Amino acid sequence: MQFSDLTRRGRLPRLDSTDILPLAFAGLSVGVGILAISLFWLAVSFSKLAHKPLPTLVQQVDGRAFTVRPADVHYREPEVIRRVVSDWAVMTFTWGSIPGKETETIEEGIKVKGTDRVTESAWEAGFLLASDFRDVFLAQLATEIIPDTVFDGQVSAVIIPQEVSPPQVVAQGLWQVDLIATRIVFDDTNPAGTTIPFNRRFYVRAIEPPRKPLIKNASDYQQVVYRLLESGLQIDEIRPIHGEELSQ
Repeated sequence: MQFSDLTRRGRLPRLDSTDILPLAFAGLSVGVGILAISLFWLAVSFSKLAHKPLPTLVQQVDGRAFTVRPADVHYREPEVIRRVVSDWAVMTFTWGSIPGKETETIEEGIKVKGTDRVTESAWEAGFLLASDFRDVFLAQLATEIIPDTVFDGQVSAVIIPQEVSPPQVVAQGLWQVDLIATRIVFDDTNPAGTTIPFNRRFYVRAIEPPRKPLIKNASDYQQVVYRLLESGLQIDEIRPIHGEELSQ
């Protein structure tokens, strides 16, 4: 008797027929729960995909086509903002030919105030300035910065951008960019060049780029304006950066 009882006690418990139905129901419940979670996840994923804006195809008049992603009307790529600042500086403060290089072409310049002139590239770069700022700046550039000797080939200059800071948001569609650069002015008295620091803070604003594509027979004037404004950016203000601000 005792041996038989020990044998029965050492055996694994057996499932009774009455236990199978509850276990099957529990397993089915777990499976249904997992299926419900999976279906919910798929529904959310399809909903996000259905409401995702589709890429827009843009085709230019010359036949080139590309896709663009949707963005806020005031958004501009940081690199585009930095490039506008750098390009403006190079166009405005690079004059004449390389020292020691003979050239038969001497720039006549463009009159902006009386007999005072600016270089053609500086005049073009002026279209990157806000309209109420452009006239004042070009007049100051002609009277105080660009010497008349530039237009008879005696003086030339270059500007070397050394650092263009990442744009900082000032307001919606308005950024602050700091430019650290060096101007070098060459003349007969100093062929090696005179070095002039050029540290400025720019305030760049988003504007509406030209809507209509450039016409086929556009004038040189129209091409310049279109090319400079197609990035949708304009410079509102330029301020000197003082020594204590350089370390900020």
